[in-house]
Amino acid sequence: LFTGFGLVAALFILWQLRAHPGQKLFSFALASILGGAVGNVIDRMMHGYVVDFLDFYWASSHFPAFNIADAGISVGAALLILDELLRVRRER
Repeated sequence: LFTGFGLVAALFILWQLRAHPGQKLFSFALASILGGAVGNVIDRMMHGYVVDFLDFYWASSHFPAFNIADAGISVGAALLILDELLRVRRER
């Protein structure tokens, strides 16, 4: 199921990248999300699950485990929000 979602998301992102080639921040954000989605799909196809290998502690606090693909998705999502905020600001 999640592999299917990842593949559909990848196709949608590729379609968006072709539709908006001149928007650099938007394209970089989508490319980051695409890389993360494809990385997670590969993990699911090879292992049956996503391998989380970055696990951090600060004193007695534990940060959730993640991998580079998750980081790419998170950075891409944050950049999409920034791109939208900048676009709205330019239109004013």
